Parts: sequence; C-alpha cells; structure tokens
Amino acid sequence: MATIKQKENNNNWTDSIPHINLRQVLFYLITLVVLVIIYFRFSELKLIGAIFATSNLGWLAAIILIQLFVYYFQALNYRDVLRIKDLEVKPGELYPMSFVVQFLNQALPSAGLSGQVFFIQYLKKYGLGVAEGMGRAFLEIMTLWMATGSFFIASSIIVLKGGAIADVPQLRYVIYAFAFLAVIAVSVFFLIQKRKRSGLARWVTNWLHRHFERKRKFKDKNVIDHSKHVEVIFDQFKSSLNFKMLQKKSKSFWMAFFWQCMIMFAHITTFYFISFAIGHPIGFRLAFIVFSLVKFISMISFVPGSLGIFEGSMTLILVSFGVAAGPALAMTLLLRAFTFWFPMPVGWVLYRWYFLQYKFENLYNELSEEK
Repeated sequence: MATIKQKENNNNWTDSIPHINLRQVLFYLITLVVLVIIYFRFSELKLIGAIFATSNLGWLAAIILIQLFVYYFQALNYRDVLRIKDLEVKPGELYPMSFVVQFLNQALPSAGLSGQVFFIQYLKKYGLGVAEGMGRAFLEIMTLWMATGSFFIASSIIVLKGGAIADVPQLRYVIYAFAFLAVIAVSVFFLIQKRKRSGLARWVTNWLHRHFERKRKFKDKNVIDHSKHVEVIFDQFKSSLNFKMLQKKSKSFWMAFFWQCMIMFAHITTFYFISFAIGHPIGFRLAFIVFSLVKFISMISFVPGSLGIFEGSMTLILVSFGVAAGPALAMTLLLRAFTFWFPMPVGWVLYRWYFLQYKFENLYNELSEEK
C-alpha cells in the first residue's frame, strides 16, 4: 500500500510540473546559435561590408539574381524528389522552404541533414507520413551528393590533366578523402539492394532492442524502444534507394539530380562574377575547380555552416593557384556573404512563420504510430 501511495504522490508531483514547450525552446536555441555565430564573426561581417561598398554594383545585382534562382532550383529539386514518392507539390509552395532548410543546415552541424527534420514535419500537410518523409530526405541527399561528387570528379580530372597537382600537392589528400568516401557510399548502395536486411542492420536493431528492454526492466516504467525507429529508418533507406524503384521513377530522379547540378553551376557562376565585381577576374575553369573542391570539404565538416573551414580552404586553394592573398580573401568573403549571411535573416523569418502556422510533433512518436 505504501508503494502504491508513493507512486500516486510521484504522479501528482509529475503532473504539477509546468510543461515546457519544446518547440519554442528549439526555436530560441537555434536563434541563440545564430546570434553566437554572428557575434564571433562580427569582424568578418564588417570586412564584408567594406568589400561590398567598393564592389561593382552591376555585377552585384547580377549575383543577387543568380542566387534567387539557386533557391528556385532547390524548390524544383524538392518537387521532383516528391514526384518519386508520388506526391505533386508546386515549386512556388516549396520555394520558401528552401530558405528555411538552408538556414537550419547552416545554423546547426549537419552535413546537409539538419533542415530535413523540419521539412519532414512540414510535408505532413500534404499527407506524407514521417517514414515516407525520411525516404524523401534520403533521396534528396543522394542527389546532392551525386551532384557534388560529379563536379568534384570533373574538377579533379582538370587538375590532374593540367598538372596543377604538382603545384598544390595538398589537393592529393582531398582527392584521396573523396575516393575513400565514394567507395563507401557506392558499396552501401549496392549492399542495400539485397532483399534481406543486412547482418549489420539486424545486429544494430537487435542490440538496441535488448538495450531498451534491460532499461525498461531496470527502471520498471515505460521506456521508448528506439530499436523500432531504427528499423523504420533502415526500411525507408532500403526502399527509397532501391534500384528497381529508381528505374521506375528514373525521369523524376534524374531531373532532381539535374537541379542539384544547376545549383552547383549557379554557385560557381556567382563565384566567377564576384571576381569581376571586385576587379580581379579569374577564369571560369579556376572558379569551377575551386568551388567544387571547397564544396566537398565544407560538406564533410560538422562545424555549423563550415565557418572558418570554408573561408580558410577557399582562400588557401585560390592562393595556391596564383591568386593574390587580398583578392582571394575578398572573393571568399563575398561568396560567403551571398550564400550564407544574406539568406540567413530570410530563413530565420520564414522558420519562425512556419513555427507559428503549423504544429510540429515529436518525430519518434509519429514513427511509432506509423509502424
């Protein structure tokens, strides 16, 4: 009886605790991260302002126009990826979300993943479940890495053929890192084509299940069995990247890949135009090589927005190819401004607006319900 009363008292005490709105906490946490980034990079922002003020306004206007198209290309990528999932959404409706996804990916360590959780929740309004939303995210990330890899391979071939590798021997390590990750990615793709779940997937799922069972028995209360969620994620990963399914939806898949390539091309053109805007033009081939290499380096970084890594690697590579240090830094900072700093306020405002418009639930709970 005493035990029952104690449990009742504990339940009453638990009920009296004020509920914390996790959605609001998350929003303000992300906002705080952005403010911290701005604080630590304030000197960089001042330098960007000074460079911007002395740049050619005509070229800057052209760059802004190109960057607006970048987000439209991203919306078109979203549309075609959703078509693979038999969902039709107009690019105009997806255009604002492209700013939000980039904002979250920049504010939080991601490798391109942070904004996907928010996007999955948003897509529920179109009837796409959380599990299917995860499948969509896998497909989008696949097209992103395919486009990045294609441009990286093309730039590496140009570097190796032109003999520039002798002048910049450090590029060998970047190429080796890419080759290593590419082999892993291709191997995983072929492994998941098997009908049965791989031994590693079964081992991870079973280990998690045993872990949460022990935890439940030890604490004598309901503990969420996350092994079920891992199971759903494995299944979605396998079904979304299934070769036969991709063959059936080949047109939508290759169009999604094409739009990712257009995004890369638009960023390279932006970089090329920036060199003219500051009065130190470089060749388009050099812009292509440098941006493709730096894009890969920044994508494998888990630093929020690749701050410091992006600027450092791009400036060093430009200098290695014979560009003077001053113009190299100016080009890097202006590119960072157009692709990172300027879209950030837009992404933040839209992120806040979507938070107020839609109710976002716990993904884990919804995965359990769908399972």
